[in-house]
Formats: sequence, C-alpha cells, structure tokens
Amino acid sequence: MSLVATQPWVLVTQWSTRSQEQARRNAMAACTDLAARRLERLDVEAFIADFMARRAAAAQPASSIAGVG
Repeated sequence: MSLVATQPWVLVTQWSTRSQEQARRNAMAACTDLAARRLERLDVEAFIADFMARRAAAAQPASSIAGVG
C-alpha cells in the first residue's frame, strides 16, 4: 500500500529528471546542428569572396597591368 501512496511522487521526480535530460539532449543536438550550419555558411562566404575577387581581377583591362604599354 505504501508503494501506491508514494508512486505519484516517484513519477513526478522521474518526470522532471527525464524532462531535463531530454531538454539537455535536444539543446546539444541543436548546438551541433547550428555549428555545422555556421561552418557551412563560412565556407560558402569564403568561396563567394574568392570567386568575386578572381572575377574582378579577370575583368581588369590589360592596359592597367604595370609595365605594359
């Protein structure tokens, strides 16, 4: 009979602990996903910056090269 009387308290205690643990797991998973997206964004930004720099260098007229002309 005492098991039935204490069971709700045990369930409440377990629920709060399990809920906190699940929230922590969710936060760690979200942090990992955000870090991966951040790295991908930085990689894309670096690629675009390099591409634009090469494009600008290729678009310069030949007469602007030092020592020519």
